[in-house]
Amino acid sequence: MGKRVASIVAKRLVALMMDSGLKPDPLLISKERFTAHETLSQGSVTIDGGENASVQFGRCCHPIPGDDILGYLGRGEGLVIHRQSCESAQRLQSKDSERFMAVEWSDEPVRSFEVPLIVTVNNGKGVLARIASSIASSEADINQVNMPDEVRGHEVTEMKFLISVDHLEHLESVMRNLGWIPSVTSVRRG
Repeated sequence: MGKRVASIVAKRLVALMMDSGLKPDPLLISKERFTAHETLSQGSVTIDGGENASVQFGRCCHPIPGDDILGYLGRGEGLVIHRQSCESAQRLQSKDSERFMAVEWSDEPVRSFEVPLIVTVNNGKGVLARIASSIASSEADINQVNMPDEVRGHEVTEMKFLISVDHLEHLESVMRNLGWIPSVTSVRRG
């Protein structure tokens, strides 16, 4: 009926077969679609970042491992993962609650995840270099930087970064390290 992602239904069926003592036909299950690191628990779907195009991560809230998440089965867009605190997801849930499903993070994500940071700084020479150095020393990657075109004459500037981190604790470490820079007045998740 199009209300569930086919690959997720297939994984559940295989798990049920194995729980019942039946062995799925290995010719019908390709290595890419059924691997040991993809597990199911208590009816929820486990997300590790290695899913195919049928699973997307909300651009509105940029969920990362460690965040409380939920899944929205969008019309024609597959399963979209949102943070539970995401305003867009909360609006969708009030309108279309039957399209939400339980999801959780895998214990071992297979890739890094993008997250926006907003860093407010007192303007001065070398501030951007110190921030970039701090992010790099925290072992995070900078994917994008946005700054106002004109910063001269302004005492305070808001810099927007899109960085890649492994999980929530990694992000918190990056933010803590940025907070130690004297010219940084605040750091928040975008």
